[in-house]
Amino acid sequence: MNSETMVPNWQSKILATCRTKLGRELMDFEREFVTSRCGLLALEAIEENVCHLSESDLEKYLQSERLIQQKP
Repeated sequence: MNSETMVPNWQSKILATCRTKLGRELMDFEREFVTSRCGLLALEAIEENVCHLSESDLEKYLQSERLIQQKP
């Protein structure tokens, strides 16, 4: 598998795991948290976090970038 297909496939896998753990569809900003990353190390770290975080911590994690951007 080349990187042109590996990155989108990996992102899709992470998003599917998020949907399953949260039991709902993701909000746009939650999807963007994952899909805005294309680096393999970043995706590896995100996947690791997604797999090990509790539901409430996963929601906070997916919102973390949005919350940082909203601070004055």
